[in-house]
Amino acid sequence: MKDEEWFKTKLVSRKTWAIDDHGGDVMYLATGEERCLLIDTGWGIGDLPKTVSSLSALPLIVVNTHGHPDHSYGNSVFEEVCIHEADKHFIDKLNDARARKWMIKNVLPKPLPKSFTPDMWASKVPSIKTIKDGYVFDLGNRHLQTISVPGHSPGSICLLDRENRLLFTGDTIQNPSWLHLQESQPLSQFLENLKRLQSFSGEFDCYLPAHTALEPLPLPKQHISELIAGIEGILSGKRVGREEKTFAGDGLRCDFGSTAIVYRPDNL
Repeated sequence: MKDEEWFKTKLVSRKTWAIDDHGGDVMYLATGEERCLLIDTGWGIGDLPKTVSSLSALPLIVVNTHGHPDHSYGNSVFEEVCIHEADKHFIDKLNDARARKWMIKNVLPKPLPKSFTPDMWASKVPSIKTIKDGYVFDLGNRHLQTISVPGHSPGSICLLDRENRLLFTGDTIQNPSWLHLQESQPLSQFLENLKRLQSFSGEFDCYLPAHTALEPLPLPKQHISELIAGIEGILSGKRVGREEKTFAGDGLRCDFGSTAIVYRPDNL
């Protein structure tokens, strides 16, 4: 496989592109009049800077929605990356050779490009700028506000684009959302954080998650209400998940129409 075949791009809204990371995740590029914002950096395979520059020549800001490797291993090809302070510790471990070896064998999308070199992959840690809830990325007549939504990870964020009525959700709203990881917050806490996120629903019409096919994008915001109602059902005892095994551990899965969640019964 050639490097240029790794990514697929799609214009999903005004001045907003989805960048498919060979099926492993979806990144987004949002452009304003003065700057552009790359939301997540994916697995760090293929020439991401070249793909980004083919979409916009504006000065670039980079942010991770959280610190997991499928959203941050591409950080190594950028000078500075923003991330919520609660997930910075994930970035500090990017050059862990043992973890990279395991992911090459078990997790990375295949086939890998011929130019892929395991020893050089994700080996550089960029300058990190930590951000907090409420931080605003000013792109020039386009502003994306950081909304902290601990759950999938302690520092997971969403980004609210009021001008275009979009919400970028990272791994917070997925089908399924993973809450069974060791670092995931209790399900009841995640529920409260989702309700806070929903309080912004009058300011966006649809959302853009980090794991989906390109064709349905963007997705309707009603999925957030489905997820909230489903989690309430779990916590009230009206719903019980079925066993689900993943490469990141086992949990219970509940489906709620267009959304789902994988959780741990010992972390409610």
